[in-house]
Amino acid sequence: MSHVSPLKLLGLTTLSILLTACGSQSADPDSPEGQRQAAFTRMLNSSEPLDGMLRGRLAFDADIFAAHVQRLVDMADTPWEHFPEPGDSRQPNAARPTVWSDADGFANAIERYQLAVAELAAATAEQGDDPHALRAPLTQVQQACRGCHDDYRR
Repeated sequence: MSHVSPLKLLGLTTLSILLTACGSQSADPDSPEGQRQAAFTRMLNSSEPLDGMLRGRLAFDADIFAAHVQRLVDMADTPWEHFPEPGDSRQPNAARPTVWSDADGFANAIERYQLAVAELAAATAEQGDDPHALRAPLTQVQQACRGCHDDYRR
C-alpha cells in the first residue's frame, strides 16, 4: 500500500470540496428561481407516488392517491408566477428563452397541465378506487409536464 503525503491529501480534499461547491449552483430560496424550484419539487413529490401506485412500485391506497392529487390541484397555479421577466434575475435557471419569446405557447402549455390535473382530480373523485381508470388521466398529466420540459426547459 502506498503512502500519500498529508499535503497531497489536503490538496485533493480541497479540490474536491471546491468542485462540489462549483457544481451545485442552487438558487437563493427567496428568489423567483428558488421559489419556482421549490414549487416544482413539491409537485414532483406528489406526482411520483401516484405513478408508483399505478405501476405497482407502491401499494395502491385510494385515500393517499387522492391526497396527492389534491396537492397537485392546490399547486397547479404556484410555479408560474415565479418566472421573472428576462434580465430581471441573475439566478441560474433551467428555463429556455422561449418561456418569454413564446409567451403564448408557454401559457398554452401551462393551461394543458392545469386541465390535465383537473381531469385527474375528476377521475379520482369519480373512480378513485379503480387504479386502471386513473392511468390515462395521470398519463395526460405526465405528458403535459414532459411537453413543457421539452419545449421550455434546458
